[in-house]
Amino acid sequence: MKALFPGALNSILARILALTFGTVLLAMAALAAIMQTPLSDKLSNRVIIESSQSIAELVWLLDTAPAEVEGAVLSAFDGASQFARITPDFSPDVKVDTAKRNLLMRETTAVTERMRHREVRFRTVGLTELSKRDTSERSRPFYAVSAVHIAIELADKRVLNLWLAPSNFGTNGAYSVFFRLGLILLATVGLGLAIHWVIMQPIRKLEHDAEIVGLAETAIPVSETGPVELRRLARALNRVRVRLSMLVREREQIMVAIAHDIRTGLTKIRLRMDANETISRELIESDLAQMELLLADMMAYARAENPVSGHELIELCDFVSALANAAPYPISIEFDRGADGFVVAGNRVALTRLFENLLENARRYGSGLVLIRIQNADDGLYVDIIDDGPGIPEAEMGRIFDPFVRLESSRNLAFGGTGLGLGIARAIARTHGAEITLSNRPEGGLCARTFFPREIAT
Repeated sequence: MKALFPGALNSILARILALTFGTVLLAMAALAAIMQTPLSDKLSNRVIIESSQSIAELVWLLDTAPAEVEGAVLSAFDGASQFARITPDFSPDVKVDTAKRNLLMRETTAVTERMRHREVRFRTVGLTELSKRDTSERSRPFYAVSAVHIAIELADKRVLNLWLAPSNFGTNGAYSVFFRLGLILLATVGLGLAIHWVIMQPIRKLEHDAEIVGLAETAIPVSETGPVELRRLARALNRVRVRLSMLVREREQIMVAIAHDIRTGLTKIRLRMDANETISRELIESDLAQMELLLADMMAYARAENPVSGHELIELCDFVSALANAAPYPISIEFDRGADGFVVAGNRVALTRLFENLLENARRYGSGLVLIRIQNADDGLYVDIIDDGPGIPEAEMGRIFDPFVRLESSRNLAFGGTGLGLGIARAIARTHGAEITLSNRPEGGLCARTFFPREIAT
C-alpha cells in the first residue's frame, strides 16, 4: 500500500478519513453499549406503545386469515427493525411483565380487546444474543443492537414471537426530531473539534519551529515531521532558509571585501600624503579610479537580479554579433546557420553587461584569442566565449563565481579587477532563465558557456 501511495497514509486527508471512520465506529460502539443499559428498557417501552396497534392488527389477521396466507402476513410485517415468527410454545426465557403488558393494552379498541385475556410475555434481547440468533428464516436483514421480544398467545394456542428494535431514529415521538438534531449537532461539533486538532496541532508545531528558526549554520532547521503535506512545506522552508543563509553570508563577504578594498585605496592615498607635503591629482587618480570601479561593480551586482529597465524581444545571434563587432579589440565569431531566429524576452542593458563581462574576462586572461561560438541544439542555444589563457585550476572552479573571488594571477596591476564580473554575469543569466558554466579546454584556455534553454525562447 505504501509503495503504491507513498506518503498518502500519513497525509492530512488520511488522518481526517481515519478520524471520521474512528468517530463513526466509536459512536456505534457507544450506542451499542448504551442499549445494553437500563435505558434500553425505557426505549423498549416506547416502541411497545408505538407498535401496539400494529401488533394487535397482526394478531387479529393471524387469528382470522387462512393458513395458506399466514406466511405472507408475517413477511409483510417484517422490516429492518422488526420481524415476527410463530412457534408451537413459549420460549423459556420470556417472562410475564405486567408493566409492559399494560403499555401494550393501553389503547382500548375492538382489535386490542382480542388480546386482553391472552397470555403475553416479554424479554429484552441484547446485542450478543441478536448476533448469535439464526437469521436464515428471515427474509430481510435485521439491524439492531437491542430488541424487545414479545410473545403473544394466538387463538389456536400457538405463540406469535415479535422482535422490535427500539430506535430514536425510527420512532415518531414528540421529541424525536429534537433528539436527532441534538445528536447530529453534538456529532458535528465533536468531529469538527477533532479534525481541527488533527490539522492545527502539526501546523502549530510548524509555526513554532518557523518562529525560532535561525540563519546561522548551527541554527536548528524547521522540523520535517507530521503529515506529508506539512513535511513538504517544512522542506521548502528549509530550502528557503539555506538560500537566505547563503545570501546573508554572501552579503557579509561583499561588505567585508568593500571595506577592505576601500580601506586599501585610502591607505595608499594616506601613505602618499605622508611621503609628500604636496600631492598632485595624478598621484591619486589611479586609486580613486579603482574605488570608483569597485562601487560601479557593486551597484551592478546588486541590480543584476532586479534590472531597473524592462524586457524586450532580443534575437540573440544578432545581439551577440553586434557586441563582438563593437568591441575595441578583435573578436572572432562562429555560429550555426540554425542559430538565427532564437529570440528571448530580456533586458538589453543587463545582457550587454553579461556578455561584456565574459568577453573582458577572456581578453584580460587570454593570450590574444577571443572567440565566440554560437550553436543551436535541440535543447536550446549555446553561446561559448573561448580564450587561450591559462584556464582555471579545478580546485577553484567551485568558488570562482563567488563575489570578490580573484585568482592569484589577477591580483597585480596588469590584470586588476574587482572579483565581481563573473558573479554579475551569472546573476544576470539566471534572471533570464539561462545558466553559465566554465570549463578548461583540452588544448588550453577557458570556455565560458551561456546556455539558453529552448523553453524560454519566444
